[in-house]
Amino acid sequence: MSLDLINPFAGLSPLALGVMALGLFFAALARGYSGFGFSAVLVSSWSLVTDPARAIAVALMLEVAASIVQAVSVWKEIPWRRVAILLAGALIGSPLGVYFLATLPLDVMRLVVSVFVLVSASLMLLGWKLRKKASEWGTGAVGIASGVANGAVGMGGLPVALFLTAAGDSPARIRAAIVAYFFFLDIIGLTFLLRADLVLPSTALSAVIAFPVMMIGMFLGARHFLGATPESFRRVTLFMLLLIAAIGLAKTFMVAL
Repeated sequence: MSLDLINPFAGLSPLALGVMALGLFFAALARGYSGFGFSAVLVSSWSLVTDPARAIAVALMLEVAASIVQAVSVWKEIPWRRVAILLAGALIGSPLGVYFLATLPLDVMRLVVSVFVLVSASLMLLGWKLRKKASEWGTGAVGIASGVANGAVGMGGLPVALFLTAAGDSPARIRAAIVAYFFFLDIIGLTFLLRADLVLPSTALSAVIAFPVMMIGMFLGARHFLGATPESFRRVTLFMLLLIAAIGLAKTFMVAL
């Protein structure tokens, strides 16, 4: 039996495992607090020490499970029409994103992850707003960008969170839309990853091992055990993403030199 099927984290150093554990736990806290940031934190932190493709597949599987857990609490707030339009766009963009993931070199993917997180988190921290209400075509275009981002770097939620925040939706509707959208988006993403042979048995086992840690983090986050508001914790998450992205960029350039 392959060692990966017994221990999918075999071969990783204690430091790498520590980075992955902290990244997973903080990502779960963010999901529990605000419904936002799980994949972004998980993928960007794990990509520092392991293959981004594995991090992306694990993140998508855990996002599906997290959305199921949170569905009951947000059901009444979900803007279904907007979610449907975003998903229609994501269906178009996801195959292109998975193609990039399957064909681009590892170092290039790490660079893409870092730059994508850096730009998205910066815009959200700066409070970027839309000058006028987005049309359905504009919403669909955001869905396409989200699908590409989800397939390529496992972070389809960042463009949507940025879009909904810029559109001025209430925090409750943003959280509900993201939870519902993630569920369907990540099923779409996993389908294309499976077709591209990017989801291995060891990847699924990694997700199973990570699931209890995610649930603990989400439970603590939902109870606001740090005493922070969802909005203030969201800012902390964004600053953390900026730091991780900066480390990822520095690491990429050091390897290149």
